[in-house]
Amino acid sequence: MKRVVQVKKKRRFVYMIGLLTAVMMAGTCLSFGMGSGKWTTVVSAGVSDSVGSRFSDIKGHWAQATIAKAYEKKLISGYQDGTFRPNGKITRGEYAAILARATRIENAQGQEQSSFSDLQGHWSETAVRQLVGQGFIDAGDYAGGFKPNTELTRYEMMKWIANGLIKSDSSFQNAFNDTKNTLLPTPEVNRGTIRDEQIPYLAVVRGTGIVGGFQDGTLKPADTTTRAEVSAILLRYMDVEGTDASKYSDLNEMREVGTTGTNLTTISNYKYSSGSVMISDLSEADISLSNKSGVLQIHRFIVVDATQSKPEGIYAKLFMPEKYASGSYRTFVDISFKSNLESSNLITFNRGLPDSLIQFNRLNLDVAKKQGINTIPMDSGQLLKKGIQKRFWVTSTLRNTSWSYSLKTDQLGEFRIQR
Repeated sequence: MKRVVQVKKKRRFVYMIGLLTAVMMAGTCLSFGMGSGKWTTVVSAGVSDSVGSRFSDIKGHWAQATIAKAYEKKLISGYQDGTFRPNGKITRGEYAAILARATRIENAQGQEQSSFSDLQGHWSETAVRQLVGQGFIDAGDYAGGFKPNTELTRYEMMKWIANGLIKSDSSFQNAFNDTKNTLLPTPEVNRGTIRDEQIPYLAVVRGTGIVGGFQDGTLKPADTTTRAEVSAILLRYMDVEGTDASKYSDLNEMREVGTTGTNLTTISNYKYSSGSVMISDLSEADISLSNKSGVLQIHRFIVVDATQSKPEGIYAKLFMPEKYASGSYRTFVDISFKSNLESSNLITFNRGLPDSLIQFNRLNLDVAKKQGINTIPMDSGQLLKKGIQKRFWVTSTLRNTSWSYSLKTDQLGEFRIQR
């Protein structure tokens, strides 16, 4: 059931004025944004010019329009010397103050929790108490003290707003649960620098478009963030808070991957045939090649819509090369395989499969290297040795016409899809 997000305007106005005063006294300025610097907010020229004259250091900055909109909404303020310092790092206390102003989640009487001992008397104490009470901040994450003057990491930034989305509407709790086992579209997952428990928080903010990542697709959760970046991200958060998670197609792809092992039905026109097993079942089942050349298991089956000149889907940037032949769906399959051959032979392996649903085709090697993806090297014998199971990615296609595919397991029945 959709949770109603209420705003008590009078109370919030009084609270906001108090926070603004506190922030100005502390000499701080708060904002939120996107690491790539590509995102812009449409604001009238008058507002942007006005803010540009108020803050001497934002004219020509990529976030000038964003800062103008955040200032217009009374979310941010500047330093007493007339600067905004858009590239300055932001602290936990500063972020808490602006997030407390931005949210529309009701802070009911008695909901505010006891403050951290190291916050007593700090100008951000009231904001932090509010966010703990509303569920944005998990006090257990700061057992050693909140340390409000510590620079905020991008993961903290994303976790707090993911928690806020979950509190704003029950559909985001469902999305959070669905993405615990998903594939994040970032090379950092392949390189092992994102922990499993971080994945659903990052998936929720990435899937809703609040955070889009950097130019190389990374999310850099361990990095700090700037005032300009915070301005942009928090404005997006305000648009998403209280909506329904099912409206975000990128998030829906990751939810399907998390629950079934594939984004097939979200991104393509294919559907499961009656009685088909799920991709998530195939990681527990053997698929013996018909010519006895090997045995494989399938872990994930990722689809990119490459039917047009521009690939579509949240996984396109992770897997697709810049130049490709359009007209079909491209598939990228995470498999484990054990060869029965004395020497590797990709043609023989492919002949043991019933159709082109799975093929032993290597990914583009430049893309694989850039994204940290393990695929078949040019000399496949370096990877595929008799009797040794290896896990890697292969690629194939699905036709953009009426067609069907099937893959029979040794134990569980068949995986069957049709268009």
